[in-house]
Amino acid sequence: MKDIVVVKTGGKAASDTASMAALFREMKALGDKYSFILVHGGGAELTRISKIFNLEPVFKDGVRLTTPPEMEVADMVLAGKMNKELVRLGNISGCKAVGMCGCDGMIFTGRAVSEISHTGKVSGVDPSLLALLLENGYLPVVSSVSMENGGKALNINADEAALAVSQAMKAAKLFFISDIPGVMKDGKVISLLTKSQSETEIASGVISGGMIPKVNSSVKALENGVREISIGEYKAQGDLEKTIERKIGTSIVL
Repeated sequence: MKDIVVVKTGGKAASDTASMAALFREMKALGDKYSFILVHGGGAELTRISKIFNLEPVFKDGVRLTTPPEMEVADMVLAGKMNKELVRLGNISGCKAVGMCGCDGMIFTGRAVSEISHTGKVSGVDPSLLALLLENGYLPVVSSVSMENGGKALNINADEAALAVSQAMKAAKLFFISDIPGVMKDGKVISLLTKSQSETEIASGVISGGMIPKVNSSVKALENGVREISIGEYKAQGDLEKTIERKIGTSIVL
């Protein structure tokens, strides 16, 4: 069986049609070596559309607290608009792209962070639908919205969703597409980070802010079956293979 590579995109990258088309073309070109799964968020677009409906996003400690009205918009934007835009792009780029979200086939389900919030944390994963699609040559394009087991709709952080999918699929690589070229130190990309090195760089303040939970979650995923995790940019066709081969970006290993 081919190695599985999970790619997580969101933010500016997911909205950049040219770079996403290049990514899909490269996934098609590398299809003999790897099976790909694309997981996406889209917080910026969700915020933009929410404001059209006069819904002001609320954040606590960097986490979006999704209200019931905003959850309706999250379904429309993430599982609808953005997912279908990516699926169309994937298919015209030569991939057999199939769009879905976490609750399709219960790929990943979660628990709400509070009774009044629709923001969720992953609590369960069933990779059987993803495995079935990969076996038949399809490229799953997975939005991060999902549900509780009781049916309540959930907006789950796409980084967390990608990590959960990668662990369940025992992925060879998880690639977080970022707005920066990797984990930076003294203006340069740290090309390789081990678990102990990441702890040292967090303690020294080199790794800070939103990069801390991403690196910590990455280490936990490595301990649960993912072989390698990369953080970096995707600018042009060829960057995916360069990232897999550790030529660009930051690779995190145990």
